[in-house]
Amino acid sequence: MDESIELLFPDLYGTLSEKVAAVTQVASLCKDVQVLEHIVEHNQLMSAFARLLEEDSNVEMSFIISKVLLAISKVADFHEILANHRVGATILRVIELELKRVGHRLEMKSQPFTTRQEHFFFICLSILANLADNITTLRKMVKKGLVPIVVGCLQMKSVKSLMVSLQLLRLSSIFEETAVEIATQGQNVIPKLVCMLQVQCVDIRSDVTSILFNLSFLEQCLDLISNQEEVHKFLVDNLHEEQLNQRALCLVYHLSSKHDNRQKFFEADVSGYLIKALKTAKKQKQEMNKALVGLLVNNCFVDFVMSTLQEVESNLDFTVHVLLKALRNMSAWSRSLQCKIAQTLEDQESTCLQGHVERPASYIDLTEQRSLYWEQNFWNAHVSFLWSCTFQCENEDIVLELVGILSNLTIDDLPAGNQWHNLMEEYNSDMMQFLKRVLDPNDGSVAPCCDDLKLEVIFWLGELCADKECGCWLVNVLDCINRIFTQSFVRRKDDEMSIAILFFYEQLLLHEETRFQVIGGDGVIDAILLCLEERSSLGYRAAKCLTLIEDLDRNHDGSLGDVGCYIREKRFSLVAITDEVDS
Repeated sequence: MDESIELLFPDLYGTLSEKVAAVTQVASLCKDVQVLEHIVEHNQLMSAFARLLEEDSNVEMSFIISKVLLAISKVADFHEILANHRVGATILRVIELELKRVGHRLEMKSQPFTTRQEHFFFICLSILANLADNITTLRKMVKKGLVPIVVGCLQMKSVKSLMVSLQLLRLSSIFEETAVEIATQGQNVIPKLVCMLQVQCVDIRSDVTSILFNLSFLEQCLDLISNQEEVHKFLVDNLHEEQLNQRALCLVYHLSSKHDNRQKFFEADVSGYLIKALKTAKKQKQEMNKALVGLLVNNCFVDFVMSTLQEVESNLDFTVHVLLKALRNMSAWSRSLQCKIAQTLEDQESTCLQGHVERPASYIDLTEQRSLYWEQNFWNAHVSFLWSCTFQCENEDIVLELVGILSNLTIDDLPAGNQWHNLMEEYNSDMMQFLKRVLDPNDGSVAPCCDDLKLEVIFWLGELCADKECGCWLVNVLDCINRIFTQSFVRRKDDEMSIAILFFYEQLLLHEETRFQVIGGDGVIDAILLCLEERSSLGYRAAKCLTLIEDLDRNHDGSLGDVGCYIREKRFSLVAITDEVDS
């Protein structure tokens, strides 16, 4: 094989016919990977190919060389050798030159791409697509002008050539500089992409949707996409196709962060799709798609689901359960949004809000005084209804979802001027009966509740204890929770329950008025100390509680109190035992 290459090599420097014959013969040998290995290891041959591809203007010669390089680029192990010979950069220059010729033909009002030229572009772009598997190589190609070259190739009529162009643009669109570059020439690029959302080829629509989604993280691109007249209708149509559903859903969710887009999606009948999605949710056991949840919230479907929930017959427990699962996902989304807004205000950087809210930068622009989360009014009209249903419902599965929703809500979800303790005062007796029923049904009047419901309720109580007044009220059920804690730890089978209770303790320890009720609980300190043996999140949560007690249990002179000294002594002895076991 090596001898054959050596015999062919001089012809690469001969006449045009000799070059073509030599290259053709090498191309005929490229059907075997072992042969390809001999070719890539021949340094002079690879250098000659790269030189001829860039310097020789003969179309047939370039076409054959590009086929050889395509065969080599399909083997990932050869990519480094291609990079050493700067094949990627050479291909980019060759395509750029050909695009200039296409532009000249357009000025002459002739056909932009010939069939042979499209085939040549397909091969060259396929080489780049193979090399782009490496993220570092892809970034280098983007910096060398890949994006405008690929955009210029979007005019091709060949489906396979267009698809490889879109593949490269999709890969490149993960970089911010790509979005910025397209935003500067967006009047030409984005309308082309949007028009492709209505073609018959599903693969093309899939790639276009992914590209638009990646671009939508840049505010200027989001505005350009929103300004396209038909984009809302095209996307809603694609939502109903199973192969495109997930990608289209993410893009629709991003666009729905703008009020004008929500109106246009409503006119395109996105509500029909959302209602259908809610109906099919009952067939799915896994968590709802987060983009779907965000879209439901953005399109005011909290109000829709709540009104449906209030109208549905009480005996249709299954339907109620599905609606509540949707609401629980929505409440998790709205809580996540609060965290993102808080992070934005702290960092004074709006990237994490991009695609979730309209004009993210306005949240940190003091001149605009952008509305805060609580002014969105997602939940404030429904909190009392949810609170009331929780205490009145007897179906444990439904109560589980209701408590999960309430756990996700915060003080910013309440009506203006209200606090959680106001609701606790209003539903005082109902809430106490509910907590006794769930946490401590000692009188035997009702069957014990399932552990899942107890777990959700304790997590909810931990969230409520962030409010000092709520914490003071909830010490009334502290004995019940202490019993559950000691029992769950003795059984050593329910770390989740113990973690939830430790979180509840931690919140109570933060308030002076409730601190000593935890410290004085029967067997509580010893149970927390035993949790330290668990090298997991349980041990971490226990250590936080004990650290709080040590820091806060002080005498008047600032020295450690009796409980603090006891904890320190036990912790040191536990560390000594652990070190001995490890050794």
